[in-house]
Amino acid sequence: MPLTEFIAKYGEKGYIVLKAVLEASRRARIKSLGDFSLQDVKKALAERGVNYNPSLLLSKLEREYGVIETSYRSSGQRWWRIIDRNEIEEAIREWEGEPEPDREDPRLRLLRIQFYSINPHEILDVLVRLSQRRRLTRQETEKLRKIAFQDLPLLVEFMEKASAEYPDELADEIAMAESILELAEDLTVMRGGRRRESLELAPRSRVREPL
Repeated sequence: MPLTEFIAKYGEKGYIVLKAVLEASRRARIKSLGDFSLQDVKKALAERGVNYNPSLLLSKLEREYGVIETSYRSSGQRWWRIIDRNEIEEAIREWEGEPEPDREDPRLRLLRIQFYSINPHEILDVLVRLSQRRRLTRQETEKLRKIAFQDLPLLVEFMEKASAEYPDELADEIAMAESILELAEDLTVMRGGRRRESLELAPRSRVREPL
């Protein structure tokens, strides 16, 4: 179902919720649970002077329009991931009466394709789970090594190109890539440094000298 029908049906309220969804997703720095939470959207609405619970419309956007999906849910939290950001942006532009922008730069589109082909959400989810473990199993260590040697070089290459060429257009993707690097660094370099430090501080066993 076209998202333009969503705004046509719910009017100003639907438009404001879509705007709040995008604003909330752009502010999230570490997206380990998803692109935005219910509280994020409520906060974005409150900043616009709107006191409204968006739960019903978020449910519509997920079940009927398929532009978001639940990525995490607990008794106290609920997070969503944006599936089709372009469709949301186009629906907002149409409501605001803005002209359709020119086709994006092919280079920009290529970089975005390359980024999502790495499956960044999956990598981030794996690293978040590993960061919650006190000690990694052999299999988990091998999985971390695979990410470090196969996925992270591609991610760094993307970050360098995106930051130099399209820092604004790919701001969300760059932020997610940075979050992945930070988690991977903490799991390897920082934990390894703490282990080395503990070994250096450990008392050496005393050897009795011969009489």
